[in-house]
Amino acid sequence: MDSLHSGFLKGVQLLTIETDELILAISGNIDFQRYHNDSSKSFIKDEKMHFTCTNNAKVKIFDIKTNQLIESNGRSFLPLFFENGMYELQVQPVGDREIHFWHEYEGFRNSIHKFLNTNSLTGVLHFQNEVGYSNFEIRDENNETLLSVVIEIYPTKLNYKDDYKALLKEVNEEIYNLAYAFIKRTYLLGTDEVYNEPTGAEFYRLLQKHFNEYIKVVNFVEQKPHLELRTVYEEVRGDRLRKQDSKGRAYLRKNASLFIEVENGIPINDIQMLPKKGLLIKKEHITDTHENRYVKMTLQRLYARIEALYDVIKNAKMRFNGEADQEVLFILDDMKSRLSKKLNKPFWRNIGLLDRSIISMVLQMAPGYRDVYQIYATLSKGIVLSGELYKMSIKDIATLYEYWTFLRLGKILREECEQLSQDVIKVDSNGLVVNLNKDSGARLVFRNKKTGEIIHLQYQYSTKGNITVNQKPDTMLSIKKLGKNYEYQYIFDAKYRINFGVENKNGPGPMEDDINTMHRYRDAIVAESNGIYERTAFGAYVLFPWNEIDRYQEHDLYKSIEKVNIGGLPFLPKATDLVETIINNLLNKSAEELQRDGILPIGTKEFLYELQQEFVMIIPIDKLDEIITARAISVREDQLPISWNNANKIALCTSENILEEGLIKAIERKNNYFVFHVEAWVTRLDGIKVDSYILSEPLLVEEYLYGDAKSIQELFLTSNEQRQFWLALKAIANVVEIRLNRENVTQNTSIHSFVIPEHEFIWTTGQLIHIHGDRKEAIDITLLKENPYKVVHELVSK
Repeated sequence: MDSLHSGFLKGVQLLTIETDELILAISGNIDFQRYHNDSSKSFIKDEKMHFTCTNNAKVKIFDIKTNQLIESNGRSFLPLFFENGMYELQVQPVGDREIHFWHEYEGFRNSIHKFLNTNSLTGVLHFQNEVGYSNFEIRDENNETLLSVVIEIYPTKLNYKDDYKALLKEVNEEIYNLAYAFIKRTYLLGTDEVYNEPTGAEFYRLLQKHFNEYIKVVNFVEQKPHLELRTVYEEVRGDRLRKQDSKGRAYLRKNASLFIEVENGIPINDIQMLPKKGLLIKKEHITDTHENRYVKMTLQRLYARIEALYDVIKNAKMRFNGEADQEVLFILDDMKSRLSKKLNKPFWRNIGLLDRSIISMVLQMAPGYRDVYQIYATLSKGIVLSGELYKMSIKDIATLYEYWTFLRLGKILREECEQLSQDVIKVDSNGLVVNLNKDSGARLVFRNKKTGEIIHLQYQYSTKGNITVNQKPDTMLSIKKLGKNYEYQYIFDAKYRINFGVENKNGPGPMEDDINTMHRYRDAIVAESNGIYERTAFGAYVLFPWNEIDRYQEHDLYKSIEKVNIGGLPFLPKATDLVETIINNLLNKSAEELQRDGILPIGTKEFLYELQQEFVMIIPIDKLDEIITARAISVREDQLPISWNNANKIALCTSENILEEGLIKAIERKNNYFVFHVEAWVTRLDGIKVDSYILSEPLLVEEYLYGDAKSIQELFLTSNEQRQFWLALKAIANVVEIRLNRENVTQNTSIHSFVIPEHEFIWTTGQLIHIHGDRKEAIDITLLKENPYKVVHELVSK
C-alpha cells in the first residue's frame, strides 16, 4: 500500500446509489494514515469491505487507490466506514413521492429528516463505538422498501479479523464455560422445568465440549458398576439342598411325591425321608439394574441423535449442491463409532432396556452415575442464557472490550488458582442469567493453589458509602494475604481508547486523562481502621486495546508501573503477556513485598521504619534444656551482630532446626556478656531446617523472612529479585534447592545458587549464570525485575 495517498480529506463522497426511484449519497472524511502499514493508525490488513444493496441499482464507491468514485461492478474495496465516524447521508426521490429512512436503531431514524419543505432526506449517521454490519432502508409512503443497503463499519483501534472477532469468540466461550461449571455444581438443585432440545448447532457445540468427558465417566461406570444382590433359585439333587426359605418349603409341599425313603434323611413320622430334588438358594451380584439401564439408554439416545445430525448435515449440503464439511462429519462419525463399540460390549448387551422413569440416590450421588446424569441432561436440554450481555448489541465494541477484560482476567486467575465461586451466571425465574451490567458487581472468588490465599475479582466495583464521592472502577482485584486482616487491592480499568499522539516517541499508549483517573482511584478508595482512614488500592492500571507488546515496554507509562504502580497495559486476545506477568507477580509476592511496592506520602517510610520494622536474632546453642528452663540466654558481646538491639525476638538454633522462639522481655549486661530474658519459649508450628549447614554466630534477620522460612537458606532471600526468581522456580519445579556460599553460616553468608533437576542457577553480582549440562549462559539480573516467570520458563525450556 506504499503507493496510496497520504493526508486527510474532508467531505468526500464515499458512496452513491442510483435507482429508478431515488438517488442516495453518503459523504465523510478520509484519513489516509489508516491505509498505510507503517502507520500506528493502520489496522487494515488486506481487508475487503462488505457492501450489498438492492438489485438493479447503479453503485459507485470511492476507491482509495485511485482517489475517485468508480462503479462497483463486483470489485472489492478497502474499508471506508469506521467507528466513531460521522457520515452525511442525502437521499433525493425521483418525482414528488414521499420517502422516509428506516434503521433498527431509533437514534439513527431520528437523525435523518426532510430537507426544508422538500421530500429529500438529509442527516448525519454517527457510528459511535459500533462495528460490524449496519443495515438501513429507504421506504415509501406505504412503508414498502425502495432501497435496502448493508454497509460494514470497521474498528479504528483493533484489527477487525484478528482482534474484534477474537473478543467476540472469547467472551462467548468464557460465558458458556462458566455456565457449564455452574450447571455441574447446581443442576440437581434445579427445578423440574423441561426445556426444548437444543438445536443441531447447539447440540454439536455441546457435544464438542462434553463428549470425551461423557465417554470417560461411562468407562468409570463399566469398571465400577452399581450392582444389586439378588436371590436366585437353582433346582438341584436332594443331597445338595441346604436350609430352605419359604419359597423352597412351598416347592417341596407342592411336590410331595419327590420324597423317598432313605437310611439317613429327615425324620417324618418316624421314617427317614429325603426329596430327590429341590431348590438351592443362591445370592448373586447382577449388573442389570435400573441405574445401568439408564446409562445404556443415554448411550442409545446419544447415538441416535448424533446419527440424525450426521444425516441432516450430509443431506442438506447435497440438497444445496454444496460439499458437506468433512471435518464435522468425521468428528460425528468417530463419536458414533465410539458409542457403537460401547453398546456392543458384553457388559451393555447383558443389560436390559429401561422401562420406567428413574431417579435414585445412585444417579444423584454415586461417582460416574452422577456425572452421566448431569452431562446427559446438559446435552439433551441445552443451556439458555439471558441477561445484559445477550441483550447488548455485539456491535457495541467499547462495552464488549470491557466485558472481555473482566472475563479474561478471570481466565488468567483460573490458570494459577482454584475457582471457589462466581455469580456471573445466576438463576432467576427466567433460568440462567448472565449477571454482567453496570450495577451487577459480579464477582469471581479464587484460592491460590500454592498459598491458600483468597482472591476476589469484582466487576464494576463500587465504593458506596465512601467519604467523598463514590468510585467505580471497571474491575478490582483483591488479594487477602496470609496473616493479614485486610486486602491488597489492584484496579484494572478497561478503556477502549488509544493515545496516538506523535509527541510520544515510544508509540501509542493510554490516554493521559485515563492515567489521571487511576491516580484518583488509588487516592480516593480508602477504608477506616480504628478511626484512621487508609488507602486500600496499591496499584491501578489502564487496560487499552493495543498489541505491540515489545515496543510498548519502552513506553514511559509502562515503566511507571515499576516506579509508582500506576500505568497502562496493552490487552488484547493475542497480547496478554504483560497483564499475566503483573498478576503472577501479585499472586506470588509476599505481603511485605506488596507493601513495599506501595507509594506513601513523603517522610512516611522514615517515620515508620524504626517503629514498625521488626527483627529476630537467631542464636546457635548446644544445650537446649537448660536455656528453656532458665528462660534466658547469654551471648558474648563481640559475637553480637551489628544493630542487634533492633531485635525484639530470640530464636534458638540447634544442629537440626530452629524451633523455639521467645519475645525479649529484658536485657542485662554481665561483664562481656549480654543476657536476654524472654517472656516464654514458644515452639514454632513449622521448624526451620538447618540441613547440613552450621550456624557459627548469632544471626539478625527481618521478621518477615524468619516467619516465611522453611529452611536456613531461605533466610538469605534478602533481595526482591532473588525472592521472585525463587518463587518462579517453585512454580515449575516441586523441589528447589538453595545453596549457600559456605557451610558455616554467618551474617555475611549469601546465596550461591538455586538448583532444580538438570538446571543450576548461580547468583553473582549483576548476573545469573545458568548451567544446563554442558551449556552455560549469563543473564542480566535486571531482566528478573520485569518478568521473572517468563525468564524462568524460557531458561528451563531450553
